[in-house]
Amino acid sequence: AVTARFQVGYYIGDATFALFRRITDENLLIRRMNIAANHVVPKETAANEAEYEQLDLFTDYAAEEEKKNAEKSIDEREENRQRAVLEIKKKFGKNAILKGLSYKDGATAKERNSQIGGHKK
Repeated sequence: AVTARFQVGYYIGDATFALFRRITDENLLIRRMNIAANHVVPKETAANEAEYEQLDLFTDYAAEEEKKNAEKSIDEREENRQRAVLEIKKKFGKNAILKGLSYKDGATAKERNSQIGGHKK
């Protein structure tokens, strides 16, 4: 289990540094960079973990099961939406999809998306 945790952290670090090298200027000095990931497991592993629940006589478990299925459906739609947004941003740039507030006078999101780490160079 320790080796698996190390490998996951190792891959996250590799991906992060590859992204960092791709989007930053090599001539800039970096003071500090932090990466944190806790309890990271593959999606398939998390879905297959056994769930234990204390049963009682007063709960309608059929309704609870329907509620869990509805939540699962909502989660799947949200995941698909997030994936679509990321693909659009990857193809057309960070400013392809923004929140409505980003179009108001004085909003900085569009400008900050062109800066390294959201800061002026």
